Amino acid sequence: MQSFSITRRWSCAVASLALTASACTAETPSAAPTDPCQRRVDAAALAIDIDETVELLDIAMEICDSLTEFETAFAQHPGVLGFSPLEVVARRCRTHSAQRTSNAPLCEEAPVIALTGLQPPDDNGDSGVFTGIALDGRAIEITEDSGIEFDRGIPADLITIANLAASRDCETLAESAEIWRVLASTEGEGDAASTFAHTADIIAEHVGCNL
Repeated sequence: MQSFSITRRWSCAVASLALTASACTAETPSAAPTDPCQRRVDAAALAIDIDETVELLDIAMEICDSLTEFETAFAQHPGVLGFSPLEVVARRCRTHSAQRTSNAPLCEEAPVIALTGLQPPDDNGDSGVFTGIALDGRAIEITEDSGIEFDRGIPADLITIANLAASRDCETLAESAEIWRVLASTEGEGDAASTFAHTADIIAEHVGCNL
């Protein structure tokens, strides 16, 4: 089976496999906000030590009322994470060692589930098996052995979708989704493509892209 990966661009070269957040640089603090979600996100963005950054991210995920609120707060600190806020949330939700975070309400939102998959991951969130949802609602198991490229437990194409959505590249996202819909009807390759198309639909709706 072929891989449907699209070239991805990362804004930060250093990644922590266990923590899946990258403290690229600290920012100059500004006036303290009154919103508790924004305050926690600001603190995470200002932290220099990666362990402190991740701890503060986990707290922010508990305090922020929604994925949209979390993303809006991080929009004040472009480039600090090195990953889209959606990917950061999904990876923390997948990590069993971060039990407090994995129970956060953000982990139950549809765009996050689209990236975390349905099955419980291993302790590092780095499982080689991913269970997604196809366009027809079926649960589809995708494995690294099938030829699909994985990025630390998540099919790389799904990370691409999150990145395109984060950058509001609706045109490329729509083109990719259309390719996956066509491939979804291809025998032997359709299940994975159908899962990618479904994820594109969910995340596109979240960010306001019309596919």
